[in-house]
Amino acid sequence: MTSFDAAARQIAGASKMALNAGDWKAELDRSIDAVFGSFSAFFYAAPLVALFTLSARRAAARVPDFPDTLYQTAPLAALLVADLATYALDWAASLALLVMLARASGASDRAADLIVGYNWIQPVIAAAQLPPIALMASTASAAAGGLLGLPVFILTAFLIWGIIRRGLNVQPAQAAAAFVALALVGVVIDSFGSWALRAFYPA
Repeated sequence: MTSFDAAARQIAGASKMALNAGDWKAELDRSIDAVFGSFSAFFYAAPLVALFTLSARRAAARVPDFPDTLYQTAPLAALLVADLATYALDWAASLALLVMLARASGASDRAADLIVGYNWIQPVIAAAQLPPIALMASTASAAAGGLLGLPVFILTAFLIWGIIRRGLNVQPAQAAAAFVALALVGVVIDSFGSWALRAFYPA
């Protein structure tokens, strides 16, 4: 089995974990080697993040009043580095938070499920973010991108929710608290990344 085949199987298993579909425990490898190997998911997600940046740059050039002027003023290379760095930091911080929550809730024995599932669902989420921004860039319409962005947001939230529920094995109220904590981490890191980039390339 090639590395691409193994990655495809893990991505499929993580998706089934998020959706609670089929016998995901039998399909998702959660061994010690798989835990360490799951961090390679970043190399599958990173090109998708870079493609998002390129599409956002194109949208910024075509859509009037594009909401984030950084994509108009900052050099493309700086945008790519900043977006990838912010993405990696958000990923690492979110995963660290989930592992801490697992320990706090007495679910340390499920840490492998949580780490493998969370890591391998990231390429799926990164891929899901592309259609709205690509549509916005191709049509020069923020409304078109926003219309498609809503179901993508719902899908992303549902996938993360499923990973939390199965990974932590907690009740909905606890899962909701973990989900909100993850969202706050993401907002803080994204805000910091934007602030740092604006310091170098003000609008």
